[in-house]
Amino acid sequence: MSAADPPRRHYWKIAILLCVLGIPILLCSGTATWWFARQQVAAGKLASERAEIVARGLPIDNESIAEFRSERMSHELSDRWMRLLDQFETEAFLKSCEGVPIVGVTEDEPSVALDSPNKYQDDIERFLEQWAGLRAELHEITEGSGAIWTEIEFDSFATLLPRVQSTRSAARLLSLEFKDAVRRDDREQAFHSIMATIGVARSLESEPILVATLVHLAISGMALDDLKLAVERDLFNEEQLLRLLDQLKSFDDFGTKYRLAIAGERAMSQPVFDNPGQLMDEGNESNLGARPIDALAALEFLEQAESIPTDNLTDFMVDADAFETHVDRQFKDAGWLQRWDTIMTSLTVPAVGAYATAIVRNTMQMRIAKLAIGLRLFQKRRSHWPDSLEKLSVSNIRVELAPTEPIGDKPFGYRVENETAELWGFIPENASDSTPDLPPDPISVPENQRDQVGYWHWKLQTPTN
Repeated sequence: MSAADPPRRHYWKIAILLCVLGIPILLCSGTATWWFARQQVAAGKLASERAEIVARGLPIDNESIAEFRSERMSHELSDRWMRLLDQFETEAFLKSCEGVPIVGVTEDEPSVALDSPNKYQDDIERFLEQWAGLRAELHEITEGSGAIWTEIEFDSFATLLPRVQSTRSAARLLSLEFKDAVRRDDREQAFHSIMATIGVARSLESEPILVATLVHLAISGMALDDLKLAVERDLFNEEQLLRLLDQLKSFDDFGTKYRLAIAGERAMSQPVFDNPGQLMDEGNESNLGARPIDALAALEFLEQAESIPTDNLTDFMVDADAFETHVDRQFKDAGWLQRWDTIMTSLTVPAVGAYATAIVRNTMQMRIAKLAIGLRLFQKRRSHWPDSLEKLSVSNIRVELAPTEPIGDKPFGYRVENETAELWGFIPENASDSTPDLPPDPISVPENQRDQVGYWHWKLQTPTN
């Protein structure tokens, strides 16, 4: 054995040690390089896709959604409208609502008797008189109006919407006013109450905020409940019915409403991907690092949602349900890496199926209401009810009602029995639903659902004089 052998064995030991230590280091550094490289590629693609969205005239962050919203709303009545809405949150107004049906809390069911003495009548009259000035201003601003801009400070999902919520209070006040007018047989006041309630709903019609759109749908539903009662009782003349019909037609374009909310959800969610710490509880915020791959996934999902066709109500509901199922399946079947890459997307993508169902329900509510007005116009001009809904043509009632179809393969139901015209539909819960052969029976459903079912069965009385 030569004298050089020991150093050679030493070199082998060093080589083995370098392999043992170096290979893991190389693997880790390679993985880190791959990880950061894919983040960089995604960041570049994200910037490009966001620029394309902006080029389409759509919002992508807090600043652009504020500008986008402002451009689509009237500012003429904004100051008056904001001052009025703020009054609904004052201690004086909230205190005065106590014990008053519809606007406040009562000991029993908050209803207003229309054809019999009401134990709350003195409280109702006192309340309405107390806020007579506010009601006058409310009517002056809202009747016949459209979208009205109100100030909102956008902060992604932390955005506060106090004035949007105040519109609910305004609508409840008008509903109370309507029912009091019906009890007193003040038909002119009843007409203006409904017109103003529709105006309150329309003040939100161009909102690119999903929550605001849902409030818009809810308030319009309140107006339709009161309209149903008025049309069934034949409270309005032809001119008033035509004015109401004109307002209902403003709700025909459900597609624009749908896409506005999707655009708003995209703009309000994207800033969160740049700083995920915004989703943490107040006081625990921290910058956890941008998530461009996650942000791209969210943009892809929302682009698919935005592209759902809205030409046909039935197809819209079918496609929205299919999209929701697709999204759920994709998250469920994702591997560990995809789950990590899309964890925030899964938390922020809106429930498109549920939102679409709310839009379909409201659109069908509007359509059956238009048919009911058409029936009443036909009866006033011909002194009898039509044999079928097909007779509600422009030549017969001198006004266009379409579109008037519900989802499904059948039109709304219609018959005349005992000189009463009956018009009926159904609560749309699934895309496969369609009009039943007979009117819905509220007695057959749970008590807490009877009011909802009751809307879908209109009974138009024949005038006695």
